[in-house]
Amino acid sequence: MSRVRTVVVGAGPMGASAARHLSLDPAAGEVVVIGPDAPNAPGPGPFGAWHDEARLTRIVANDLVWSTLARESMARYPDIEAAGGIPFHRRTGVLYVHEHPGTFEPQWAVAQHHGVDCSLEGPEAYPYLRMPAGVQVIHERGDAGVVNPKALVANQLAGAVANGATLVRDTVTGIDVSSSGVTVRLAAGDEVTADRVLVAAGAYVNTVLPRPLPVVATGITALFFEVEPDDGLADMPGMLWCGPGAPFIYTVPPTRYPDGKVWCKVGGYRESPPLESADEIDEWHRTDGGRMEAEQLRAWVAEHVPVLTGRDRHAVGCVITDVASGVPLIANVVPDRVYVASGCAGAAAKSCDEIGRLAAVLTARDEWDSPLDPAPFRAAVRQET
Repeated sequence: MSRVRTVVVGAGPMGASAARHLSLDPAAGEVVVIGPDAPNAPGPGPFGAWHDEARLTRIVANDLVWSTLARESMARYPDIEAAGGIPFHRRTGVLYVHEHPGTFEPQWAVAQHHGVDCSLEGPEAYPYLRMPAGVQVIHERGDAGVVNPKALVANQLAGAVANGATLVRDTVTGIDVSSSGVTVRLAAGDEVTADRVLVAAGAYVNTVLPRPLPVVATGITALFFEVEPDDGLADMPGMLWCGPGAPFIYTVPPTRYPDGKVWCKVGGYRESPPLESADEIDEWHRTDGGRMEAEQLRAWVAEHVPVLTGRDRHAVGCVITDVASGVPLIANVVPDRVYVASGCAGAAAKSCDEIGRLAAVLTARDEWDSPLDPAPFRAAVRQET
């Protein structure tokens, strides 16, 4: 392939989103987005945590950074769906259950700041849940609910290609940077040379970059509970539960999967050590996660969602990435050549369009196009210099 202006490494939520926005920007020139198609486990990988049917989407968060990223992304959901024509968004609502005022107060403040369509509810509104006395419950409505990340990505890629971008289905094994450009090496043996490269490779970001960044990949576990028609859960919203014994547990509303069954997904514990290499990441994705985490999730469900007790049929291991700043890393890591979007702490699906847009503008124009302070988004790079 001849030299191009811009290459995006990674065709998952952030990479696909960035590619669509780059394809609309004349400053980006010719755009190539590279990433393998979604594998069928237990294939060789690489894998993405977005290879699933449902992720929560919501505006309410612990701070204004994440809530703003989500709000901006969710406002463009109709544009994303129009780009590929695949429905991907269900408005089921999301509950935030707080056992302590210290977690409730920041989220309620964020909800008020953004004018979110939400209300405070009592436990009696959710008879299928068992809540301890004194909990505070925020019920976010509006566009809060579920996105299908595979369909979202398909729409973004379709939009990018329709706008002239080229999609290459291959795995990037590394990049080489010189004064004249960036050479992107592919598993098939080919190479692509670009003026600028945006690496949005999820957990694999440090397997691509010439110098690793302090982005930590961690294996987590999710359990799938089979839902029957008479369970009374048809209108169950998504849920994020904050409590002393379970700092962050999520449940995804009952969702029909390709096997024809309806599953409720539950996860949230993070007991596994960091995953250092591509082989470790691939292997975790091929497992059913961690035994200790699975037992903790089963115990939590038995206590708080008793109707699902004993209904777990399988578990999966997925991987999230974090950076010390607590916000995504969106930065230029090799001057004028290599840019990165990573470290989304398991929240990439709902906010990927705004994260990808910010990364696209930075890559194409070296500009920060947001009222949010750019400093935290670059913090991990500063730690390396």
